[in-house]
Amino acid sequence: MEKHILIPAENFCTSHEIALTFIEDLNNFGLVTVVTKENTLFIPETEVQKLERILVFNQELDINLPGIETIFHLLERLEKMQHHLSELENQLKRFQKWLHELHYY
Repeated sequence: MEKHILIPAENFCTSHEIALTFIEDLNNFGLVTVVTKENTLFIPETEVQKLERILVFNQELDINLPGIETIFHLLERLEKMQHHLSELENQLKRFQKWLHELHYY
């Protein structure tokens, strides 16, 4: 069974000087996933990097939550397109190799 490391949201908020309600808003917006255990909010370790990116967008670039949601949606689409492009490049290489081998026989 895989164990997930959970970070108390309060600790994260204190170290990043943000309000706990900001984390709750992000969760309600669907931008990050949080876990509640015994009335305590936790952030899965897997969400920390994403959460820190969101903080940069929000605090340093002054982008609101709908804007951040749009950015993450576009980044997700871009990642899918890059993956698809890699698959197509691999198929093209295999086809080129096949043509090259066919040419020499």
